[in-house]
Amino acid sequence: MPRKIRPAGIAALLSALGSLISVISLAAAGQDAWELELLKERARKDAEFKASATSPMAGRERLILNGRDRPFHVIREGRVADAATSGSVPEIVLVFREGEWFWSGRSGAACLRDGSAVAMKSEPLRPGDLFTAGRLTLAAYPGPDALALIVFDPERPQAREFDKLLYFPPDRNYVVQAKLERFAEAKPLQVVTTRNLEKTFYRYGKLSFRIAGRDLELTALKSSLEGPNARYLFVPFKDDTNGRETYEVGRFLDLEEPEGDGIVVDFNRCYNPLCNYSPAYNCPLPPLENFLETEIKAGEKTYPH
Repeated sequence: MPRKIRPAGIAALLSALGSLISVISLAAAGQDAWELELLKERARKDAEFKASATSPMAGRERLILNGRDRPFHVIREGRVADAATSGSVPEIVLVFREGEWFWSGRSGAACLRDGSAVAMKSEPLRPGDLFTAGRLTLAAYPGPDALALIVFDPERPQAREFDKLLYFPPDRNYVVQAKLERFAEAKPLQVVTTRNLEKTFYRYGKLSFRIAGRDLELTALKSSLEGPNARYLFVPFKDDTNGRETYEVGRFLDLEEPEGDGIVVDFNRCYNPLCNYSPAYNCPLPPLENFLETEIKAGEKTYPH
């Protein structure tokens, strides 16, 4: 005969059932919260691409100024001009002096760093300083001998026509628990770029994880071993969707380094190199060790759609 459940047993059973329902509800709410936050991040990126003066869609061109051979440059209407050319006064004058770049400009031109003015003639330029001249914005990236300027033009057709980026639907199967095995020494790695140049990164560690029953690995790099950027891992990778659904060059992931060796890798948050949107950029290519022989159907798709 079946055993009778006493009232106290029924209460305990109901209590356990209630706890189980609460756990299930919290898990479902957690998943909803994760998806909602992911969609919000994507909406914010679309809004920035539409409205920002330095939207990648507005990246018109990249100018390289050689300081060693020609230490004096003038910029008119977002282009390098001959200093001796007659006509209007240049918006910006750039001078290379004692290994540093300095600027001056006509009334209406400005150079800002984190919202504060960079003094003319006396304060050297730093990477990311922004010039404004008319409708244009120019981002400065000084190097030891040369200065790169990215010219942003809101009238670039790609900027005027931009609607939104395209993504795979959110998929929890591409949120994986990985193990970070740090290398004994973070050795420099020269990574080739889309402009056939080189950028220096540091091979920091190996990420091991499973997707769809397969054991996979990616090398995590760092752009710097000191300063604020040292907290972050940079993971450029390629997979079998590249050249079809996703950008042929590959995609990137940024991860905050954990205290221990456990880390969550969310491929739903992988994104395209900026060179997918404009030829003005110089993007690192994923190293051969980061080619995954599988499809990662998560994150950002190629642009244009």
